[in-house]
Amino acid sequence: MTEEIQEPTAQTSDLTTTQKGWLLLQIYFKAMVFAFTGGLAATPQLIHDITKKHRLLSEDEYLEIIALASSLPGIIGVNNAYLTGKRIAGNFGAFMAISGTVFPAFFSMLIATTIFRSLPESRVMRGAINGIRAVSIAILLNTGINIILKQRKLPFSFAMILFAFLAPLLTPLSAFATILLCGLCGIVYVVLRSMTAKGGA
Repeated sequence: MTEEIQEPTAQTSDLTTTQKGWLLLQIYFKAMVFAFTGGLAATPQLIHDITKKHRLLSEDEYLEIIALASSLPGIIGVNNAYLTGKRIAGNFGAFMAISGTVFPAFFSMLIATTIFRSLPESRVMRGAINGIRAVSIAILLNTGINIILKQRKLPFSFAMILFAFLAPLLTPLSAFATILLCGLCGIVYVVLRSMTAKGGA
């Protein structure tokens, strides 16, 4: 069965920069409200809203942003929001997307701080946290599988995914060193392809 394509709720090409910024605030706020384990847990919802529902970016463009945001230093959710907002609506879009990312975490920390003393003693709360953790792991796994499926027809990208997954597990390489090494391999790959293309022209 073919996947049903949902019509966008608005003609995003007709939206002004300000309207796109407010839309980004809504999208990121809604997604981050339930992202209990960080920005990556909200990725499936963000992919749906940005690429399918509102069609602000293509899915390939947004997956590139996800990969870059995960590789850069700092908070992944904020990196994602900045890069996405900047591409869609410039500096204003970046500000609004970051605001939508940060506000839910800020308010949840205020609530958690207020009731912090009761959390360790509450069986209900401990059970809820364990359940949320399990669901979040499943969401992260789903996101990773979707990215792999998107890249399976690109031999170099698929090889880099396997290397990045296996290297920290089977070798002394740290995650940071693996990211740097994969980035270097990507640069070499692009340079060699460019040289080959020029040589064949």
